[in-house]
Amino acid sequence: MATISRTVEWTLLTDHETALKMLPPAVEQAKFKVKSLNPDEIAVDVPQALLSNQWAAKITGSIVPDADKTHIEWRVEGLGNKHYKHLIKISEGLPEGMLDDHGVQAAASQVALRFFGRKEIAHLANVLDRGETVQAIGVGRLENKPGIVAATDRRLLFLEKSIGSEDLTSFSLGAIQAVDLKKAIGGETLTINHSGTKASVTALGHGQGDSLAKAIRDAQTASAHQPTAPDPASVTAPADDFIAQLERLAELHAKGILNDEEFQTQKAILLSKQG
Repeated sequence: MATISRTVEWTLLTDHETALKMLPPAVEQAKFKVKSLNPDEIAVDVPQALLSNQWAAKITGSIVPDADKTHIEWRVEGLGNKHYKHLIKISEGLPEGMLDDHGVQAAASQVALRFFGRKEIAHLANVLDRGETVQAIGVGRLENKPGIVAATDRRLLFLEKSIGSEDLTSFSLGAIQAVDLKKAIGGETLTINHSGTKASVTALGHGQGDSLAKAIRDAQTASAHQPTAPDPASVTAPADDFIAQLERLAELHAKGILNDEEFQTQKAILLSKQG
């Protein structure tokens, strides 16, 4: 069996010093071992536990302070497919509300999620990018495989949760051209046209398809209305830079490199930018 490596991003809603104090007890509560800890990194050993189907693994977390927050980029290396589960165990040892869950629990509280408990829903946070927020959530089947579907402010994703699997399928919002929803007595079906292909999540609970479709459309609308970064060429030059450019133009004019008309044209362009 090959060793698998997975990367997970955490944001702890506390300062760097507190984060360093809280991590070791959380690791110990998970019955793992802190191999080393310094302000920039924590290394954790996960022992093999055959009775609980736990393979040995090595976890390394790069710690980055950010004002009153602390970011951790985890790298989990080991056999099997319980990489996310290791981090869930560590997170359970942290004080309530310390770990940013990207809005997962808030979204989950709005709908009835059959067959999935709080711990399983928490797996979603492990596959999200830093700053990504869940807008809507549901439980259904993709290609006849059960899992959790979520619409975030960046994409639609499906986390398969069948026995022995934690596979992730992701569809970026920018590549979703159409969203279709069908309702039936047995549940709802959400179909998206993504980069010219179709994908359908079936057996969604009543209301879940509606919430997901609305979240996708709202996120696409918000993305379309985001202001674009200004063209650097159009940004007004600082006063000292403006004077230097004007002096340069005058020098070129005096040397005959620019004629009168060219000098006045370039000068007018500079003045318009300054204004």
